[in-house]
Amino acid sequence: MSGPPTDKELLLRRSDILIADGSYEKALLFLDRILEEDPENETALSMKGLACCLMGYTEKGISIFEEALEMCPFSKILLINFADACLRSSLPGRSLEILERAMSHYPDDDGLLMLKEIIITARDRRYMLSSLN
Repeated sequence: MSGPPTDKELLLRRSDILIADGSYEKALLFLDRILEEDPENETALSMKGLACCLMGYTEKGISIFEEALEMCPFSKILLINFADACLRSSLPGRSLEILERAMSHYPDDDGLLMLKEIIITARDRRYMLSSLN
């Protein structure tokens, strides 16, 4: 049986909720507190990169992901959140590139395959909509 969550775990959970609610600035405050103590925390780095992209600071978010992947090149959470952030930032090609990288490291992960199908569908839908205009 595991004990009560640590302060870091509580801050990560709270940050996740804040990001889902669109309170990105508040989430970044909690994530920065975690990263002060643990600058290589993959989860906090991926959430910070995602929050930045969702705020419209795409270049900053991508930079956070790229630096984090230099430290942790096989991190599934970083790769998945990076692909998601790129998709949400209207960069479906980059999203697929990152997802392919994740799939090369985790070839038996069916969730990655499903995410790839979602990205391709979203990319194709955007392409079709832009063709109509």
